[in-house]
Formats: sequence, C-alpha cells, structure tokens
Amino acid sequence: MAVRLGTVAPVGFDDFADPAWLGCFRQLGCHSVQVYRNRHGNDASHSGEVTTRQIKEYLAAAELPCDSIHGLYGNDLDPSSPDETVRRAAVETFKSEGQLALELGGPLVVVHCSGVFPGQPSAEDKRIRYDQLRKSVEELGEFAQVSGIRYAFENLPPYHAVGSDVGKLAEMLRDINLPSIGMCFDVAHANLAGDPVAAAALAGDVMSYVHICDNNGLTDDHLMPFCGEIDWLGLAKQIAEANFDGVLMLETFYKLEQLRKLIDEGLGEKLAEFLTAAGG
Repeated sequence: MAVRLGTVAPVGFDDFADPAWLGCFRQLGCHSVQVYRNRHGNDASHSGEVTTRQIKEYLAAAELPCDSIHGLYGNDLDPSSPDETVRRAAVETFKSEGQLALELGGPLVVVHCSGVFPGQPSAEDKRIRYDQLRKSVEELGEFAQVSGIRYAFENLPPYHAVGSDVGKLAEMLRDINLPSIGMCFDVAHANLAGDPVAAAALAGDVMSYVHICDNNGLTDDHLMPFCGEIDWLGLAKQIAEANFDGVLMLETFYKLEQLRKLIDEGLGEKLAEFLTAAGG
C-alpha cells in the first residue's frame, strides 16, 4: 500500500455543505475522507443533529469513500481526566464512535488525548493525567482488538492538558504495543509545540494516520501546506524514512472559491511533489 492523500470531510457545517467542496479535493488528488461532524448542530443555526444517512449521502454525492472519523471531543470527553466518571464516559463515547466508523466504512477513529485548559497543569497533575490516558488507551485498544476498530491518538497543541509531547505519547503507544492503536500525527500541532520534522522522527514507528496543514507557529490556522512556515520537504523525507504507508490527510477549511483559486495557482502539482517525496 502506498502513501495516499485524503481530506477532512466536515458534515453539518453550512460553509462546506456543497459536495463541490469535496470535489475540489478530489481534483487535488485526494482519494478518501475523514468525517468530521458538527457536534453542536447540523448547520449555523445549530438545529438538528448530523445523521449517519446525511454523512453517507454527502460522501456519495462527492464520490469519495470514508477511511476514518474524527471522534467527538471537548473537556467533557477527556480520556485523561482525573475524574474517573468523566474518563469512563469518554471511553464509552469513543467505543460508540468506533461503531459509527465501521458503519461508514472507515474503521479508524481519531481521538484527542485531553481537553483544553488554561495555563499549564502541575507536574503531579500531568502525571495523573498520563496515567489516566494510558488506562483509556489500553481499554480502547482491547475493545478495538475484538471489534475490528482502530484508534489513533492525536498529538495536540500545547494549550491542551496533555498530548503535545509527541515523544512521550509515542513512548506510551509503543509500550502498550497493541496493533489496534497508534498515533494520528498532526503536523501543524507539532509545529505549535516545536519542530514538526524532529517530532515526526520520534513518532515514525507508531504513526497510523497523519493530519497535514500549515501554520506560522502561533495559532492553529489550518492553512494549506506551503502557506505557512513548516518545512514540507524535510517532513516528506522524514515520513519516507519512517516507511509510512497510510493517509496524509489535508485538514483545511477554505471556502469553495478559495479552494478553486488555489487549484488554479498550482496547488495540486505542489501536493503531488510532496506526496512523491513522502512515499520515498
């Protein structure tokens, strides 16, 4: 299996409801999608809920299959929470998310390692949270083993309680050593926390999915590759050295007219060169 390009598929958001939006990513060389649902409603007015049927109809209209879903997230769905009730509720939610992924045809679920919290937790709080996260990873990994699901735990920006230390997260996943779990390596998040190329070197053997977008090292802007400060050539070389053979997923949220302009300006050719380099 070769490295291939994918895209996020936002469902339940007015700005991305036209299947032509995903059609632009098909033009850019994307072969599959990761479904990302609007947790807070089905449109800008937050009316109704995103349904499985709605997701399937949207993907069918765009002619792109689902390879995964981005699990729901928030401070109430924190697998690292010191509150055991919150942690257990998060695990049960991610089990349900796994069943949805299977129904959509993409058996992988991306999971945020923690919620967003102001300031930095103390060393003791971090220790407790990593212990709780490990417990959640183990429980989901064991559940996945018997259900045919896979979970990919995403490295996060530094303003999350835990999860921004790629080396520490990779070490935990490596130590647990279950084939049903891995890391969703988010390039842009790694850039907010330090050097994404060095981070990729620490995570190469546990990466099961990769989010690609750019930023300027300050905010999680979800820019297209080559529109920020990330060293994409260096990153491609590192991905190739890791022998990664999964999906490199564009996690960007440009409006339709902006996408068409980027395509006209030659973005597809740049992405094709990156993909070739990342495939070694």
